[in-house]
Amino acid sequence: MTPTRRPNRCHALAVWSLCATLLPLAACKKPDEATPAAAPAAETAATTAEVHATPKEEPAVQITPKWPAGKRLLVRTETQTELEMAAPGTAVSAKTESQLVQDLAFTPLKDRPSGGSEVEVHVISVTVESRAGGRVLSSFDPKSDPKQDARNSLATTLRKLIGTKLKYHTLADGKVEKVDGVPQLLSRLTVGASPQANFLMRSLVNEDALKAWNSLHLGLPEQPVQPGATWEVKRDIPYGPTKFTLTGTNTFKAWTQRNNKKMAQLVFAGVATAKEGTTSVVTVGDGSTVTGTAWYDPDLGVIEESETLSHFTVNVAQSTGTTTASKYKAKVTSKLVEIGDSGSGTPAVTEANAPAATPAPKPAAPK
Repeated sequence: MTPTRRPNRCHALAVWSLCATLLPLAACKKPDEATPAAAPAAETAATTAEVHATPKEEPAVQITPKWPAGKRLLVRTETQTELEMAAPGTAVSAKTESQLVQDLAFTPLKDRPSGGSEVEVHVISVTVESRAGGRVLSSFDPKSDPKQDARNSLATTLRKLIGTKLKYHTLADGKVEKVDGVPQLLSRLTVGASPQANFLMRSLVNEDALKAWNSLHLGLPEQPVQPGATWEVKRDIPYGPTKFTLTGTNTFKAWTQRNNKKMAQLVFAGVATAKEGTTSVVTVGDGSTVTGTAWYDPDLGVIEESETLSHFTVNVAQSTGTTTASKYKAKVTSKLVEIGDSGSGTPAVTEANAPAATPAPKPAAPK
């Protein structure tokens, strides 16, 4: 990937599709009476056998978001994307597959007087690979030699992202009210960046996008619920230079036994549409769906594991007046991989000691 003087719209879209999927796509505004949901996705194959309790036997419980005091929570998010993009003015299409692995550490610092917490968010690692026709187009591994970064116009910028520390101010319901350090981060990432990297960072490094890094509390209800309860979901999704609106439902399907723990299984089904009032060269087509499953640990007060599958049609308006439609699929898995003590004195990650995320075996393309 080499710098260009002006980001090509189709090329930029391929980059947006890779990076925008850093964002978990299910979040809750407030519970409501049961709303008819789109057909839920098939259950993700569990790593352990699941035992479902009979809903009538279970009382309503509060699925409460918590930040465990004195703990450091390391979350790994893996994103697999497939973008089939038609060349403008032709019937020829090209398929690009991308994989991204991001490790984030969340450490609660202190409780807020009004409820909620201040939480440090530490970017531990970011690994990226993009392929087409079985050939690697571009890649970045924080363990690679920085001298090779000149061959990839995004590598220098991604390397700057590693080690970043931001601060969340969360509310009692787990939602992130604001993020400290966003302007400083954007300035640091864009200084000396290539035109492509500068365009990308300005599209994606914003407060809404950084709030969505918190996959530990997405989609939780505000009121006590029992198995079978359904509540409404509505959220704006930052996507490159625009926003989509995600609308759907979350369902408390059952208490399950997973990884030797009793967890609440939450199933999400929804659709994505263009956000009302927004204008952009990038829009979402009809029939764009998002489905997923999450497992909430009542002892920790966090979602320990989740899987989301998105199917989009993304339309890009060309300067010629035509519109190019691209088919987009993404599978995002998020997992709490480590719980440590926050007082361990862990040093800030630098370019020299940044650990690379454990590479996952190359999976099949999202289905």
